[in-house]
Amino acid sequence: MDCIFCKIIAGEFGTEILGENEHAVAFRDIHPQAKVHILCVPRSHTPNIASLEDSEVLNGLFALIRDVSSKFTDGQFRLQFNTGEREGQSVFHTHAHVLSGKER
Repeated sequence: MDCIFCKIIAGEFGTEILGENEHAVAFRDIHPQAKVHILCVPRSHTPNIASLEDSEVLNGLFALIRDVSSKFTDGQFRLQFNTGEREGQSVFHTHAHVLSGKER
């Protein structure tokens, strides 16, 4: 599989990991759209949030979202999932965008 997020999770790029748990990994977006722009990505590959059916993975993903948002934002943030190319998804591996104009 030629998925950039799978390669980041595997450690192939030396990407700085901001947080992780058994089910998900967080790192900065390389094209930030806000002062804080962190991607939270499940370790298991699914193409988008609509296809993520494993409740343990989903719970782990949201636990990581809570963790990084508390560490890197002032408590106010946007959470965004893009599903499908027309809606702005450019990497077809489920991922959440944590965005905020204020850092902690």
